[in-house]
Amino acid sequence: MTLVSNMSESKNQYSENMKNPKTNLYLFQFSFLYGNEIYLPYSVGALWAYARTFPEINKHIEKKNFVILREQPTDIVSRLDNPGIAASSTYVWNFEMSVAVARLIKERYPNCLIIFGGPQIPDSIRLEDFFERYPFIDIAVHGEGEVTFSEILLAHINGGDFKTIPGLTYHGFTTEIRTRVRDLNIFPSPYLTGVFDELLTLPYHYQTVWETDRGCPYACTFCDWGSMTAQKMFQFDDDRIYKEMELFAEMKISHVYMGNANFGIFPRDVEIARRIAEINEKHGGYPQKIRVNFAKNDAERVFEIAKIFNKQKMDKGITLSVQSMDPDTLVTIKRSNLKFDTLSSFVKKYEEEGIDTVVEIIVGLPGETYKTFKDGIESLLGASAHNSLWIYRCTVLPNAPMNYKEYKEKHRIKTIRTPIELNHTVPGLDPVQEYEETIWETATLPQADVIRTLVLAWAVQTFHALGLLEAVAIYANKLNNVRYTTFYERLIEYAEQNPKTSLGQEYIAIKEKIENAIKNGGSWESIVPEYNEQTWALEEASYLRFMLQLRTFFSEINGFLDFLQGSEGFAFDLETLSDVLKYQEAVIVRDKNTGVTELKVGSSVHSFFRGAVMGHDEKLQKGNYLIKITDVHDFNGDKNRYATEVVFWGRRGGKSLHQKVEEISMQPEIKQK
Repeated sequence: MTLVSNMSESKNQYSENMKNPKTNLYLFQFSFLYGNEIYLPYSVGALWAYARTFPEINKHIEKKNFVILREQPTDIVSRLDNPGIAASSTYVWNFEMSVAVARLIKERYPNCLIIFGGPQIPDSIRLEDFFERYPFIDIAVHGEGEVTFSEILLAHINGGDFKTIPGLTYHGFTTEIRTRVRDLNIFPSPYLTGVFDELLTLPYHYQTVWETDRGCPYACTFCDWGSMTAQKMFQFDDDRIYKEMELFAEMKISHVYMGNANFGIFPRDVEIARRIAEINEKHGGYPQKIRVNFAKNDAERVFEIAKIFNKQKMDKGITLSVQSMDPDTLVTIKRSNLKFDTLSSFVKKYEEEGIDTVVEIIVGLPGETYKTFKDGIESLLGASAHNSLWIYRCTVLPNAPMNYKEYKEKHRIKTIRTPIELNHTVPGLDPVQEYEETIWETATLPQADVIRTLVLAWAVQTFHALGLLEAVAIYANKLNNVRYTTFYERLIEYAEQNPKTSLGQEYIAIKEKIENAIKNGGSWESIVPEYNEQTWALEEASYLRFMLQLRTFFSEINGFLDFLQGSEGFAFDLETLSDVLKYQEAVIVRDKNTGVTELKVGSSVHSFFRGAVMGHDEKLQKGNYLIKITDVHDFNGDKNRYATEVVFWGRRGGKSLHQKVEEISMQPEIKQK
């Protein structure tokens, strides 16, 4: 009945189109506004750039405004002018917003053709009850959209026979799979053809998504990139991409996000990086920054590219996405990593070049256990990924192989729908909540162990990656053979046993937050109102709260260190431990300038610590040393700016610790410990 009714309404629409020579088309790609910056809608822009090359489409279709701002859906729909076609590009961060608007459009304009595409639309064989849940959607586009979208418009103009168009599902009827386009250069650039001119008159600063190639040769089961692009890669011509980058510079674009899955996989990518740097130099530093998804296994080429961007101060750091260090887990998720020795050497090389690094690992991957995850953390910290470790929860995307029924059943994957974590945004202002599917159990990781793993991840990131106890943990590891993960497991135990301490109180709050999300679908959002109104990752929020009571925190740490020694059966050299604790507390950046701090210590704690961070086997020397720590910051008590620059922007590269530190030997002879 529904199909007949909708087809009848569609025929009425076609009759109206015969009276009105042009059908109004609206393109939706909702994005978040960060301050005054927002992304240009590249995906729908690319759709229209290609569609308008067809004279028949230009004759019969009137492209109205791009709709990108997340406003009240009723307000958005009230401004539309008799929409005949409404097409949305959907992602995990905008699907619910797109749905809310589309539902209202269909209610008000029942004859409007609603088209949904993008990564959030399930593959044709996995649609299941998609059209039952979203009956107001007429067409779901699968895979690449440029050709399919244009053919939909042409079919709409000529009577609405969509069932002959490959690559879509129309009212539950799925057509044949569309073959990917090999020659990407048939698609005009939306940037170079003026598609976005209407948006450029608005009072916003724009960021851009930029492709030099398309596709991914890998089949990682947690990712939908390789599965969606059939693992084949095709390239845009050099002339196009260089003209686009020149235009970005002329537009004074602040940030360019590369939409490539593996930049650095092709030899030409080094030359592209050089040209980007030349354009940046030529145009006075624009575009200012470029964010790249680097190739997974082309380490030397990626290193060369990273050096080019870093020299020009354009890079946003280098990301080494290892995801897991466990061989069996890597097989399960169809992932290959750099060999450990290679990974370790590259972490050191990036440190020596002054290039900020991020080493990514994921909690909850099928095949992973608490022990293998912990061992992976140990290996990465042993490889000197001290300031660069970022740990993410495993979320399941609609088109990722991890979401395939047979895969989920084999690995007993269970997920829960949780509010999407969008850190560094102000909560409560967005009109529609977005969600993601978070893994809470697998065959190898029961729910209790997922929670346990997330708590360990919180501790390692808060106290090590962000630097609160990094020097102390390194000292315990290097001189007392305490595993890093043992150090943080004992810290968690101590917190649990001492709930009245600042550490204990924070642990309780964080564990409750994790349990509520994993068990009940609660929010991951954490706010620290003393700094600002925005949300923070759990470890970032904890760090900021500890900074509000730093002296109290360090006064309590001796109790933990006594507990650690008793648990592990060793004894610290108390004189050296005292030096390390003094150094650790003094080297942390605060929101008020501390001037020049001088520490008189009995060992070379600073050079020892920096050597470990850089991956060098630096010996701890006994003797008289003067450590001068110079605070070069000028936050002047501005907690919002402190949190933004040190924790948000500065997390890459250990900016929470003072960088201008001098260690002066005060004696002629040094005894080696």
